[in-house]
Amino acid sequence: MFRLIIVLIVMLAQQKTYAENQSIDYISQYKDIAISEMHRTGIPASIKMAQALLESGAGKSTLALKANNHFGIKCGNSWNGGTFYREDDDYKNGKLIKSCFRQFNSVSESYIAHSDFLTKQKRYAFLFNYHKDDYKSWAKGLRKAGYATDKKYPQKLIHIIEKYQLYELDNLEAPILAQNNRKRTKEESTESSHASKVIAAAETSNTVVKENYKTPPSSRKRRRVDEEAKYHIVQEQQSIAEIAMLYDLEETAIRLRNRLPKDAEPLKGEKIFLRKKI
Repeated sequence: MFRLIIVLIVMLAQQKTYAENQSIDYISQYKDIAISEMHRTGIPASIKMAQALLESGAGKSTLALKANNHFGIKCGNSWNGGTFYREDDDYKNGKLIKSCFRQFNSVSESYIAHSDFLTKQKRYAFLFNYHKDDYKSWAKGLRKAGYATDKKYPQKLIHIIEKYQLYELDNLEAPILAQNNRKRTKEESTESSHASKVIAAAETSNTVVKENYKTPPSSRKRRRVDEEAKYHIVQEQQSIAEIAMLYDLEETAIRLRNRLPKDAEPLKGEKIFLRKKI
């Protein structure tokens, strides 16, 4: 009996060590994407990494393995990409039905979609008033905004952050994803290369060339014609600063009307309200 107890204790210790090693490997593999997204959008890398670890089971969940979805992001009405169905918490006529989750081409796309989800939803706007190293306020704020129904969700995130010292990520400079000196596996190299391309494309929408800016004649004409326009439909790689310049409005005012954080930019096709407070 005593020997059996010892065997069980050893097995449990081995399982715990294995789980911790998985988490450490996961952090090592994807931390660069989390840090880059922090610099692009203002979401703390510690929060993003803790959520990813929790939601994806350190990348071992069915959703992560089969759909590259590491944050449990559901399809929603506007999603037109790949889909993956599994039972979650959706019911129809009192019966549990399979929920539609987004399927991504890579893990990096999942991380960026998570950033877009938080920056584009008005209910999360207040989070960006917190400093990027205030992970406790972010963890509690996510629960308050309705990201998760689990009352212990903030404590779980904080525990993960402090256990693996993820708060250290919040003070790091943005990495050059494709030039990491650490020897990578083939899978990591492919993911990192893809991540650098996807994030670079996302960052393009944040870059505004202000020097020597000249408003094209067509734009000047449109401003006169649409000077009373109530909203604007975002074009390819168009920033809030460019939209403000186009309509001769203050960028800060447009961001306030649309509850858009200072480091976030709109997506192509999105409706940006110019004069009507929403």
